[in-house]
Amino acid sequence: MRSWSKSTNPSTTRAPLAKCNGSIRYAAVMSEMIALTPPPTRRWLVLLAMTGSLSMIFVDITVTGVALPSIGADLGVTTQALSWVTNAYLVALAALMALGGRTGDIIGKRSAFLAGVAVFAGASIVCASAPTMELLLTGRILQGLGAALMQPASASLVIENFAPGERGKAMGIYIGIPMTFFAIGPVLGGLVTEFAGWRWVFYVNLPIAIAAIALAIYARPANIKSADRAIDPISVLLLLFGVPLSVIALQEGGKVDAAGTLNILEPRYFSALAAGLICCTLFVRRQFRIAKPLIRLALFRDRALLADALLIGIMQFAMAGIIVEGSIYAQEVLHFSPTRAGASLMPMLVPVIFLAQVAGRRYDRLGVRPLARIGTALATIGFLAWSAGCVLETYWIIALGMMFLGAGIAFIMSPANTDALSRAPAEMRGQISGLIQTFRQLGGAVGVAMAACIVEAMRAASYGLSTAIGAAMLGGACVAALGCVVAMKMPGRGEIRAQ
Repeated sequence: MRSWSKSTNPSTTRAPLAKCNGSIRYAAVMSEMIALTPPPTRRWLVLLAMTGSLSMIFVDITVTGVALPSIGADLGVTTQALSWVTNAYLVALAALMALGGRTGDIIGKRSAFLAGVAVFAGASIVCASAPTMELLLTGRILQGLGAALMQPASASLVIENFAPGERGKAMGIYIGIPMTFFAIGPVLGGLVTEFAGWRWVFYVNLPIAIAAIALAIYARPANIKSADRAIDPISVLLLLFGVPLSVIALQEGGKVDAAGTLNILEPRYFSALAAGLICCTLFVRRQFRIAKPLIRLALFRDRALLADALLIGIMQFAMAGIIVEGSIYAQEVLHFSPTRAGASLMPMLVPVIFLAQVAGRRYDRLGVRPLARIGTALATIGFLAWSAGCVLETYWIIALGMMFLGAGIAFIMSPANTDALSRAPAEMRGQISGLIQTFRQLGGAVGVAMAACIVEAMRAASYGLSTAIGAAMLGGACVAALGCVVAMKMPGRGEIRAQ
């Protein structure tokens, strides 16, 4: 079965790019002009496969939470150790995402996607059959590896197989449907654990993985590779040490010990954070100084591409922490059951699910700047309303704030992802996708830690939990307002900056 592309030799797409001294946006458009548009039926099959794979990644973040008590009872581990069933997956995902994207550029996005799904499926079997906690955590790390190969490649393949005028709509579907699975993950995990046992929480990944592989093999999208296959080992080491150390330090540092002191103030966590940040700083400096960098950070000299990445990181920073604190608020202040507490977040998730597709279609007509401005404004209003609802202990105000926030997220995340990947040259989309997802993961880790710090600082000052969590929501509003500034400074559609 032949690929849609007449040639997967990257030299056929890079020749015009080599002569182009214009913007990254112009280079991307030139590469699109020489690409062979795939048949409509098969490009929608590609979208179905990519959406299924992202749904699998998203649901695995939330589905295990309800199953943790059963896992602990079966494997005989403590509650504190159980948190690493989730953390091991997230840390591996954050640490390997940028490297996974670069791998996709080297071996081709289709190859990286198929390899990632296969690794994820195999790791799911390891998790499901694990007789010990150590083997379960090994499986979760391998799931993170598979997801890190899969996610950047899948986003790039969606962009590559749809014309510029259809990308927003396609990316709206690609992001909106997985958000549905992210939302129902706790419910799905509870049902599967109750009626089939916790091991089936991991086995349910297998039919999705098999279907995604079958669809990708049948549709056979072009496997564009980059001629630049150099791997700088020092850059790899700096990345593999810097990101995990930073994420682990922030995740654990945001917690408090028995005396009520933040863990980040302890020497081991503070030292880990410092070491991680130093490694990340050295990594960035090295990418600008060596002839063949692991990741071409110089691409972010395009102001629009940089703004897209910053918006994604900022919004994840603002959102991640308040979701955690919002769940705590629902149980501790409003006295909701765990199931009802999870359902109480639905007013935020429903607008994301439906408006992501609307925002995608509007992106095709308007570009990202007006949508980002609307989205950041809605998110700021949402955080302010949520903060007021927390202080007043009134759920309907909280729910109203959630709806505004969800609408804001929908108008930012899908268009910003689409715009960023559309601006990158085809043979570099994998590494750009991976790097943007790393921005998102790091933003989320910092956001969770920052929200916890605000709550604990307020509690230490003798404020009640309602006021403390309200202050964390107010912090989210400040971060979203920073996103407004970024959105206001974004270049307009069609603006070109010379390199």
